[in-house]
Parts: sequence; structure tokens; C-alpha cells
Amino acid sequence: MDIDIILEPDLHPDQIREIGMEAERYGVHAVWTSNYFAHWDPFLSLVPLAQATSVIKLGPLAVSPFEMHPLKIVNALLTLNEMSNGRAQVAVGAGEGNITVMGLTTPKKIVLAIRESIEILTAASDNRLNDIYEGEVFQVNVPCDFSWSKANKPMIYGTAYKHMMMRMEGRVADGVYIGCTPPEIIDSAIENINIGISKRINPDQEIHVNSFWAWHIKNNKEEAYRESRRELAWRARKLDKELLSIYCNPDECDLIVDHYQAFVDAYFDRSGNVKNVPEELCNRLCESFTSTGGLEDVDREIERFKLFEKAGQTQLSIRLHDEPMEALKIIGERVIPAFR
Repeated sequence: MDIDIILEPDLHPDQIREIGMEAERYGVHAVWTSNYFAHWDPFLSLVPLAQATSVIKLGPLAVSPFEMHPLKIVNALLTLNEMSNGRAQVAVGAGEGNITVMGLTTPKKIVLAIRESIEILTAASDNRLNDIYEGEVFQVNVPCDFSWSKANKPMIYGTAYKHMMMRMEGRVADGVYIGCTPPEIIDSAIENINIGISKRINPDQEIHVNSFWAWHIKNNKEEAYRESRRELAWRARKLDKELLSIYCNPDECDLIVDHYQAFVDAYFDRSGNVKNVPEELCNRLCESFTSTGGLEDVDREIERFKLFEKAGQTQLSIRLHDEPMEALKIIGERVIPAFR
């Protein structure tokens, strides 16, 4: 299983280059840049890294066709791919965060819309967008010539939380990017992805399965838990009750759901203090849905990652937060060697 890293959206492109160069030295498979509102552009931020490296893959996570038409996504993707000599990739998803901020609407048939987006990106990457594309949601109304794109085709992932999306993406994408799915429910995700793969025109094509996983392992264990609690609002499908019930009793689930805004507040005020929810319960969520702890907990997390690999994942993307170079050092020296 390959190990990727995901970086914060507020990093300067020069910082991304520095971290990415070190990641390449450690043998990290790919660097993903987060696509947030009011932050550095995820495509442009990768250009210095593309120019400074030769092996590591790179791409934005995730880009929504509801904020950026698939034709413009593929323009940016293929440009980055040329500048990196064929190492670009992209993850396409519904993009709920950015969509909410911009007040944009989404179609009723979201799975269909993402499928059409992937079809447009794939056709353009193969220079097969020679006729108009008449989708139900998206259209390309003139033939488009992408013969200027000479590098190897970029990887196109679809992001997914639910099984219907996973099946579709297993059928049409180069890879499926699962959102924050703990090992306890990874088997059903892989099963649905495989159903989609079985329906491909070429079911023998290698399809990558990746997933998002947050990393909060630090020398300072107390700081690790604070950082992890700060980010809890966005874990487990925004603390979805179905996922909470795996680790918490019904009363605890109700308490968490009823105080979801307190988790959001703890993110925006950067405190990591979730008001009116016991810290012990929050820390348990950290341990359940992320890698949180001190250096003595790294081996425990490696064993958890091996469960992903055993289930059939080909890649795992580890999300770094504060002090990313320190986190990368731990991953590069302790985690990556365990998967070689």
C-alpha cells in the first residue's frame, strides 16, 4: 500500500515545494493539496513542487464540478500534468464545503453529475473530446482539441462517502477516494467499489483505492489531542450518528449530535475545546476516527493502516495539520518503511 500526504490549504507554494521534496526523499507516493475557499489555489500551488521533483505525484483534493466546470478542471489538470511530466492527478467530488460557502446549488442527481464530470475529464485526457458532450447535467458544446497534452495521462479519482457513488466511480474512474472511513466499515466500501469495477469495459484494469485519514501524532501528546479535537467537526461524515454508534452508546451519540455546533466552534476558534461535551468522549472520537497520540502510539497506528491494506486499499492519504514537516518526519521514518 502506498502512502500519500494531504497538506493544509494555507501553506505557501514554497512550503509545499519544501515539504514535497522531503516527501519524495522519504518515498511518499503523492502530495495532495486541499481545495478550500479563500485559500491558495490548489493547482497553482503545486507548480513549484512539480518543477523541483521528478517522481512524486501531485494533485488537488477535492475539486467539485459545481464550483468549476469539468472542462475547466481538465484544463488546469492537463496543464499541471504537462508541467510535472505526467505526474498530475485530481480527485473530483461534490464539494459540499465550498458549495455551501458560495451559495451554489447542486443537482438532484449528484452521482450522475460526478459520473459525467469524470467522463469529460477522461475523454479530454485521452484527447477524445472531439465531439460535443451532451450530458444531463454538463455539456461541452464544441469539439475540443487536447493534442497539446503530450505527457502520460493524469490519474482521475472520484471521491465517495456512500456506496452508490463508490460503485459508479469503480466503474468509470481511475481510482476511488473514500472519505474518512474507519477500518471497521472498510470492507463494505471495498465490496461496493469492486461491484463497480466488475462492470468496467476492461475489469482487469488496475483501479486504485485511496482514503483520507487524519494524522495527529506528535512528540507532545497533549497538543496532539488538542489539535485532533479541533478538527473533529469534519470527521466521520461530520460526526454522522451511524458511524458514531460503532464506538459510542446511544446517549453519547445523542450528546454529540446535539452539540455538533460546539465541534464546529472548536474548529473556528482553533481551541480544540468542545463546550459541553466531556473531553474524554472527544478524545475517544479522536482515537476512533483519526491517528491521535504520542510517538509511542505509532506502531498501533501502523497496525491499523495494515487493516486498510488487508481490506484491499492500494493507497492511504494521511492528512497533516500543524507542523507538517515534523509529522512527515515521523511518517517517513516510521510508517512508510512498514509498507515497503
